[in-house]
This record gives sequence, C-alpha cells and structure tokens, in this order.
Amino acid sequence: TEQPFDADGAWAASGQVNMQLLNQLLSEPFITTLPPKSTGRDLFNPSWLDKQLVGFESLLPKDIQATLTEFTAQACSSNVNQFAKQCQTLIVCGGGALNGQLMRRLQAALPGLKVCRSDTFGLPPLQVEAAAFAWLASKMIRRETASFKNVTGAQGPRILGALYPA
Repeated sequence: TEQPFDADGAWAASGQVNMQLLNQLLSEPFITTLPPKSTGRDLFNPSWLDKQLVGFESLLPKDIQATLTEFTAQACSSNVNQFAKQCQTLIVCGGGALNGQLMRRLQAALPGLKVCRSDTFGLPPLQVEAAAFAWLASKMIRRETASFKNVTGAQGPRILGALYPA
C-alpha cells in the first residue's frame, strides 16, 4: 500500500469490488456533466477519496483499490456510451494505460469497442500530454487557431496560449 502506483493493477486485481462504494463513487456529479470537460487531481484527490470512504472504514485497502479501478472503468464507459455513441476505439494514455487491470476492466465495460493504448498509434502513453502541449505551443507561435468547439467549448476559432519572453 506504500507504492507510488499500482503496478499493472495487480493490487486492484487482488481485491473485490464493493458495490455500495462503487455506486456512491458513480454518483459524483462530474460523471454526468456534459462535455467538454476535463478533470484530474483537482477533483479526484486524497481529500475527495477520504470523504467518499466515510462509512467504509472496514474495507480492506485492496478492495478499495479494486473499487476505484472499477469506478474508473465504469465512469469512462458511462461517458462513452452517453456522449460518444459512435466511438469505435478508445485510446488510453497516461499512467492508466500501463495498468493492465484497468485496461481489462475498460474492455469489459466497453465490449463493443476496441480499447488500446496510444502507443498502438505511435505515441507512448506517458508522452501524450507533453506532445499535446508542444502542439498547442507550436500552433500559438505560428498564430494558428487550435480551438474546437466540441473540445474546448470556444464559440469560434481561437489562438490558444500566450508567449511572455523573459
């Protein structure tokens, strides 16, 4: 339990999903918020988890981990099914792409889709965010628009970012 991450999801795979906790986690309002949206540690952080775990103090850590992994898979599945019905392939990047248990749970939750890692398309999962910011910087320097209404919510073409030389 003192590891920086769950290597290949082995810890989660050793636990049992607690359905009561899972249903509580899935009631998080962000899950049903309309796109465009983005979140991460700003919402899903230790403080958020501590609040969710009130009343579940008897759960084993491995069962909490299994439930959190299933929550991630179910939240993704819910959003794909609700907001991206035409989706045929879910491309996973970031640390979650290296978590075999999460990848298996995503595939189980989305049986009609191909679930694969970004390196299937030539971009290593841990480099996607850096590549995206490099692309955005390149667009800004060339004064090209980089906003897409369905992604950013912008009402029209926008040049994103700014350059502040020292």
